[in-house]
Amino acid sequence: MIYLDNAATTAVSKEILASYFALLNDQFANPSSIHKAGQDTFLLLSKAREQVLKLFRLKEHDVIFTSGATEAINLAIKGYALANSNRGKHLITSSVEHPAVLNAMVQLRDLFGFDLTIVPVDANGVIHSELVEKAMRDDTIMVAIMHVNNETGAIMPIEEVAKIVRKHPKAVFFSDTTQSIGKIETKFEDIDMFVVSAHKINGLKGSGALLMRKGIRIIPLASGGGQENNLRSGTSDFPVHVMLAKTIRMALEKNSEHNAHARMLTDYLRDELLQNGEVEINSPLNGSPFILNFSLKTKKASVVIEALSLNQAMVSSISACSSNKFIGSSVLSAMGKNKTICNNSIRVSVCSENTLDEMKTFLTILEQTIESIR
Repeated sequence: MIYLDNAATTAVSKEILASYFALLNDQFANPSSIHKAGQDTFLLLSKAREQVLKLFRLKEHDVIFTSGATEAINLAIKGYALANSNRGKHLITSSVEHPAVLNAMVQLRDLFGFDLTIVPVDANGVIHSELVEKAMRDDTIMVAIMHVNNETGAIMPIEEVAKIVRKHPKAVFFSDTTQSIGKIETKFEDIDMFVVSAHKINGLKGSGALLMRKGIRIIPLASGGGQENNLRSGTSDFPVHVMLAKTIRMALEKNSEHNAHARMLTDYLRDELLQNGEVEINSPLNGSPFILNFSLKTKKASVVIEALSLNQAMVSSISACSSNKFIGSSVLSAMGKNKTICNNSIRVSVCSENTLDEMKTFLTILEQTIESIR
């Protein structure tokens, strides 16, 4: 199998799996229990939390362990907006955010009366920071702009956005960094709130975290025993959380190496695909090297993707969170692409385990597939 859908999920590292099962066998007590076994697991959890902060070089943030990025995103956006609505009810986001961000924002607008400004992107799928600055108001309390787009790999100018938001004391800056951690160098200390998802970087599914600057007030979305700073109640799945710290360490240690390898693979793919008159490239040249998005001009992507999978080449179309709905890409639509291009996009996303030979084989299978479809 040639697996090229790593932006959706990655294979779990064998080292992570081995460590997880060893920890699961050795430690099982509830970290909230006051007996020694419980306090031993609590200590492990605390060390994992400290390690995550150290890995991201953070001194002014807290770590809230969650079940993944989607939960962390909802906790950050809804938790902050609802806790601070007395300070203002204006929110800003972009037109190409992940559904977890956009839908959370829309829900706040439609059900809770918030005012929402959606900033457009240019033809490369990138926001312009001056548009964010222009959208800022006295009652703006949150700006949510992703770092790397999950469909096209477009990289947003989040450092510039962070500077703009810092000028407004009522507002905080949230960034969905799911597709950038372990892949794109980032000044995490500039971001008030950001998220990590383990399964995007060869970790366990059902594992993630919200990293939040100290002093930011949010309300929990689930009430209970007060775990995770009273922001995420429920019995802690501490072996998963401990493994998240190790997963982040392994990803960050080889950030530059993996970035260079991915660039070599997707640059080769881009050059070859540009020779195919059936293909239009959607990903910008200066985007994340881990994602290459292209569209078919006359063939249905859904048919091609299914045929590719029958030949053991696994790619996707739009975000995996929406791809089973057979709808066109709202991200490409926001970039000004026509309906045919939006409806027939294919996303190739690579990881450190992919090889140049796999890229060559994929291109051969793709060409044969396109030619066979009438």
